[in-house]
Amino acid sequence: MAEGAKTASGGTKENISQEDKEKASWEKLAITMDKRSDLAVSLFIVLVGVLMLIAARDIETGLMPDQITSRGMPDITGLFLVIVGVVLAARQLLHWSELPGHLVPEEGQEDEKGYPATWVRAFGIMLLSVLWGWLLKPLGFLIATPLYLFVSSWVMGERSWGSIIAFSVIFTASIWVIFGPVLGIRFPLGPLSHLALSLGLIH
Repeated sequence: MAEGAKTASGGTKENISQEDKEKASWEKLAITMDKRSDLAVSLFIVLVGVLMLIAARDIETGLMPDQITSRGMPDITGLFLVIVGVVLAARQLLHWSELPGHLVPEEGQEDEKGYPATWVRAFGIMLLSVLWGWLLKPLGFLIATPLYLFVSSWVMGERSWGSIIAFSVIFTASIWVIFGPVLGIRFPLGPLSHLALSLGLIH
């Protein structure tokens, strides 16, 4: 009987101790994240996906039979962004009333010392991606893509200009050669279309 009482007492103390730990952990959380901003990010992701799907409609399909076509990657990426954005927004709305007000505990971990994260960088990459899709047809893949990679690398903090230029040019050329002349997928080339035709790179 006494042992049972001790066990029950010990279990109660453990439960209380666990509750205290959880309470202390909760109190350490900084309740500074605005859930309205979080929802706005999710809706912006949906918007980017929709714009990408719309922009993909203007990409011409290649002459070679291809189930994916040159619109395949933008369509898949746009659809993925729409689905992810909708799921995130739905989750946020379902848990909206769990805490009163507009502020919720911050998620994730603190930034690495000396390398702070910033929402400006994330939004900058998103806006650059939308701009890339919009410029893809008038400028062409071989002009719009290296510009996009160059500016994106700079936004991400890379300052080695030689490395940025080399990466942008080599990556763009490699993707175009592999999927263009080799696999026959037609890319929008903009003002370079006539040059590519004269050189026999496209038909």
